[in-house]
Amino acid sequence: MITLLIGLAVLLWPGLTLLTAAVLFGAQMLITGVFWLAASFTADAMGRQRWLLAVAGLLALVAGILCLRAPFQTIAVLALLLGATWVVGGVAEVFHGFGKSGWAVFSGVVTAIGGVVVLVWPVASLLALAWLLAVVLIVFGAMAIAGAISVDRKPKTAKSAAPTGTTATA
Repeated sequence: MITLLIGLAVLLWPGLTLLTAAVLFGAQMLITGVFWLAASFTADAMGRQRWLLAVAGLLALVAGILCLRAPFQTIAVLALLLGATWVVGGVAEVFHGFGKSGWAVFSGVVTAIGGVVVLVWPVASLLALAWLLAVVLIVFGAMAIAGAISVDRKPKTAKSAAPTGTTATA
């Protein structure tokens, strides 16, 4: 039931869903930064590892603050990173599959095209992904409800076939 309700909420408020995701991402970056920074002072490792952990912690803190300060820009940047990843991954898949697998080439072309679409329309693409997520959640929620309702029902037994008069022997 909760899955269905969350799916409906995402469908009705996709912008709020993306905003919530950006804020949660920012909060996660802040928390990660605090833990990494604290670990740099308490880690058993010496020298470079502690220094790198401290730098990573500070960068995560800055990223978290920036995400929370401008969540809609965070959404756009994440969309652009997703699009760029899909373009590069798609092109790599085309080159990897060329001459070996037509399906890999096809998949790479589709992935690259999807990446270009996301790069051209980043926010609209994320809204479309939010709507797709909503539909999936609604379907899964409805299936879970249907499964829970039918748990107590006994399956209908099939009528047994009439005997043929012959028996199998070993």
